[in-house]
Amino acid sequence: MNTLLPILVIFSIPLFMNAYEKKIKLIQWLSPVVCCYAVGILVGNIPGLNWDPKLARTLSEGGLMFALPMLLFATDFVRWFKLAKTTIISFLLLMASVMVVSFVCGHLFKSYDPEVWKMAGMLVGVYVGGTANLTAIGKILNIREEAFIALNAADVAVGAVYLLIILSLGVKILSLFLKPFNHDFYPEDEMDLIHWKELSLFKKMRNSTLLMLLCGVLVAVSLLASKIITGEESAGVVILSVTVLSLGLSFFHKIRNFEGSQELGHYFLLVFCVGVGSLADINVLLSGNGWYFLLCGLVLFGSIVLHFGLCYFFKIDRDTAVITSMAGIFGPAFIPPMSDVLKNRAILVSGITCALVGIAVGNFVGLFVAYLLK
Repeated sequence: MNTLLPILVIFSIPLFMNAYEKKIKLIQWLSPVVCCYAVGILVGNIPGLNWDPKLARTLSEGGLMFALPMLLFATDFVRWFKLAKTTIISFLLLMASVMVVSFVCGHLFKSYDPEVWKMAGMLVGVYVGGTANLTAIGKILNIREEAFIALNAADVAVGAVYLLIILSLGVKILSLFLKPFNHDFYPEDEMDLIHWKELSLFKKMRNSTLLMLLCGVLVAVSLLASKIITGEESAGVVILSVTVLSLGLSFFHKIRNFEGSQELGHYFLLVFCVGVGSLADINVLLSGNGWYFLLCGLVLFGSIVLHFGLCYFFKIDRDTAVITSMAGIFGPAFIPPMSDVLKNRAILVSGITCALVGIAVGNFVGLFVAYLLK
């Protein structure tokens, strides 16, 4: 039962969300992505429930690894390349915002703890790259264990608040002052979804099987590449490999227009959302000293406000501003869900690219700010 329950919940909830999205207004308003996160958090924190977090994590990671290539298969890379300049500018603005705000907060909180300069550097690393950068910088600077644990818990809690905001009301608020994304050179084409609905059950099963087999091969090759390059299963290398291979296949007309890749990719994306939501331990989120939460909150939301303000000044469109914010703060795993909320697959590649660049440079900029404060 301990094994069966996560499998049933994680794979059945997305089916329900897809089936009732147009019938239940709350699902339609919040989006299936947000609802799947919410259900995952609820289920994962029910007292006495036989929930297996290790299995849930495995299923969520598997969902992402299948969703990512399916969504990327439909990418027109040539048209996407026109987005690169704006994306780079927006991501550089995010990096600058995080570095400036972290530096200022490091000065403001220096009386709270002699190792605040280390924490400021770690927060730069995590909000430009990811959790791996926060851990790496903490190890390099030899921060004490209790401070590391408290800062990690505060980062998870504050990050969860921003994630819920940006996936729901945040996008609507940003629409009020950031210009809309220009779809003229990258129009959204939903014909593949229309064709998918018209296919017979046999063809849907055939297409789904072929897509899953193809994605399985891509993931296997990516895992092998990671083992050869790093000696372990590195998430960054695996995601980069899957992205490159999927984009390569997208140049083939038959694969780019294969019926069902978006529909099935969207389903596996929701599988990821339910699974990763169930891993959020509310008790851990509420632990830690208050000033750690205040420090993380000021750095995170201060950086966000400054970044979006600069995007307004530099006339960056809403979708690009949001996806680069997600890329730095949450990493590549959360780009597909955000792209789905924005209903804009054109920015999928841009977001993942920025996230991977952030992971690559996060340690360097984090250490730079830390030693500048010291």
